[in-house]
Amino acid sequence: MPIPGDEIRYRTYNPRDLESIVELDAECFDPPFRFSSRAMRRFIEAENAWVTIVESDRRLAGFSIVHREKTAAMDVGYVVTIDVAKQFRRLGIGERMLANAESWVRGFGGVGMILHVFTKNAGAIHFYERIGYKRVGIQRGFYGSNLDAAMYWKELLDSGS
Repeated sequence: MPIPGDEIRYRTYNPRDLESIVELDAECFDPPFRFSSRAMRRFIEAENAWVTIVESDRRLAGFSIVHREKTAAMDVGYVVTIDVAKQFRRLGIGERMLANAESWVRGFGGVGMILHVFTKNAGAIHFYERIGYKRVGIQRGFYGSNLDAAMYWKELLDSGS
């Protein structure tokens, strides 16, 4: 558990964070849902990436990776992953990381956020639905044979409305 009074700090990615990020991802997700170090680096260092690092007492408490995806019709944010260490869950960290990413997406004129989540990950599904994401479909075999993903969408209204 975090110690009361510990400061939770949000910041941008630094390459020295990669090892801790890969370790946290392995704690949060079983294979095949976790990323290799090579894949994680590729996602983080992509030109279209928005990465948030959350730390408490210099320990990694969580991180998120969101990509800007451009289509002919619109720009959107795609949630690659969002990880929060067990002892830091239910403190609003995941919600704040997504809210910050949604603001970033609005900033480049993006109209919404999309993501995939394993259909049997009830905790994540509840989290996304609670903060306004709507299930829009199923992608069969997204994570491998018989491992389907629910596709979620959240429309981002103009922040002035």
